[in-house]
Amino acid sequence: MKASPAHARHRKDPIPIDPTEGVTSFRVENPNILRRFLRLCFPSKSALLIALFTCVIVPASLVGMHIHENPKLSPIDEGAHLDYVTRIERLSMPRMGQRLQPSTLRVTVCAGIVLAVKLPPCDARTLTPQEFPGGGYQYEAQQPPTYYAATVPFRLFFFDVLGVRDPDATRLVGILWLVGGLLFLWTAGRLLRLAPGVIGAALLLIGAAPVVVYESAIVTNDAASILAAGMTLFFAALAWRKPGWWTAPTLFVVAAVVTSFKTTDVLPVAAVAVTFGIMAWKDRRPQMAPTQTLGGFMRSWLPTGGALLIGGAAAAATWLVVSQKLSLVNLRTFAVFGILRTHPVGLALIAREALTLLAPATGSFDPLRSDQSMQSGNLEIITGTLLMYLLVAGGLAGLFVRRRQWFHWLGLTTVPLLYVGGVALGISIWHTYNTDPGLSGRYGMSLALALCAACRGKWPLRAIWLFGLVSFGLSLSFTLVQ
Repeated sequence: MKASPAHARHRKDPIPIDPTEGVTSFRVENPNILRRFLRLCFPSKSALLIALFTCVIVPASLVGMHIHENPKLSPIDEGAHLDYVTRIERLSMPRMGQRLQPSTLRVTVCAGIVLAVKLPPCDARTLTPQEFPGGGYQYEAQQPPTYYAATVPFRLFFFDVLGVRDPDATRLVGILWLVGGLLFLWTAGRLLRLAPGVIGAALLLIGAAPVVVYESAIVTNDAASILAAGMTLFFAALAWRKPGWWTAPTLFVVAAVVTSFKTTDVLPVAAVAVTFGIMAWKDRRPQMAPTQTLGGFMRSWLPTGGALLIGGAAAAATWLVVSQKLSLVNLRTFAVFGILRTHPVGLALIAREALTLLAPATGSFDPLRSDQSMQSGNLEIITGTLLMYLLVAGGLAGLFVRRRQWFHWLGLTTVPLLYVGGVALGISIWHTYNTDPGLSGRYGMSLALALCAACRGKWPLRAIWLFGLVSFGLSLSFTLVQ
C-alpha cells in the first residue's frame, strides 16, 4: 500500500478503479477539503445511490425489523450487556461478581428470554437476582467499557426523547453502529481506489449477513465489530493515500480505541498491520545490504503497521490487567460459568472450535428463526454455507495470481489470522475462566471487501451482487415470518 495512486495506474494489472478517480484526487492542502473528499467518496449520483442502499437502507431495515419481530432478550448474554450500559449511564463501573440491577431484572421479566427458563411475572412487586438464570450475576464486566459508554448518549435519545423503552431503546443504537461501520468501509474502499460497484457488492454481503444483522439487533459489544474493521481500514487507507507526521500517532490511537470496543477486535488491527508489513517488505531493493534492508523496512512499517500493532496490543494488555483488578470473584471458579465446565477442554477442542472463525456468516445462535420450517432452515444453511465459501475463496484468491495487490495480501493475511487468532482466543478463555471457550464465527465478514476487489470481469461481480440481493431478500422473509 506504499506506492502512490498515480504510480499504481501504470501497472500491468491495475486495481479496479472508478474512471472518475483521476479528477477526484484527495488533497489535504486544498481549502475545499470536505467537498473534494465527498467527490472522492461519491463521484456520481449512481455511487451515492449504491452507498445509500448498501450502507443505510439494507442494514437499517433488516436490523430494525429484527428488533421489532424479536422482543425477547437474546440468550447471548443480552441482559448482562444491557446492565453494563445502564451502569455506565449511572457513572458506575460494573465488576465481575456483582448482581444485576433491579432495572435490568425488571426488563428481563417483562421482555422475556429466548430460552426455556422460568421467570417471575412482569408485575411481581419485588425481584431478587437469585430467581434468574445464572443467579442474576453481572458476568460481562470483563468486557472493556468503550462500546457501552459510546452507546449511552444514543440510548438516552431513544429512551428520553423518542419514548422508546428498553431493551429496544438500547438495541436501536446497533443500527448506528452498523451503518457507521459500513460507511467507514465504503470510504476506505474509495481511498483504496475501488470502484463504487465493487464496494457496494461487498457491503451488501456484509449488511445482509445473518450474524451481522443479529449481532447488530441486540445489546452486545459485538455490534461494534463492523465499525472496528471499518475504522481500522479507513485510517490505514488514509495513511497509505496521504502519509505524514500524523500517521503513527493516529494509527496508534485508532488501534487502541478499536481494541477497547472488544479485545477480539485486535484481529482486524493485526491483519492490516501485517499487510502493511508485507507491502513494506516488497519495496526492498535486492542490491541493499541486510542491515539497510531491515532499517528501510522498519522505517516504512513502524509508523503504519507498527503503530497499529503496538496500539492494539497495548489496549488489550491494559484492559486485561484492569479487568482482573476490578473483579470481585475468582473467574476460574465463578459458578456462572459452571455450565461450560461439564467436559474436558484441551488444545484439540480449541483447535476444532477455531475453525468456526472461518465461517463468519454464522454465530452461536440462529438469528433467522429457521426452526419454523424445514424449507427456511434449508435455505438459511445453503446461503450461509455459500457465503462462507465465497469469503474464504476471496481471501485466498491471491494464491492464484502472479502480481499480488493489496487486497490479495489483505485476504491472505486475514484468513490464517482468523484461525490463529481463534486458537489464541480459545486458549486465553480456557486459562482465564477454566471453561470451554465456545468459539463462534463473527469476526471475518470484512473479507467480503477482499473478495469483491479480487474479482475480475463484470459477470463475477454481477453474480456477487445477485447473491447479496438474494441474501437480503431471504433475511427479510425469514425475519418477517410469524
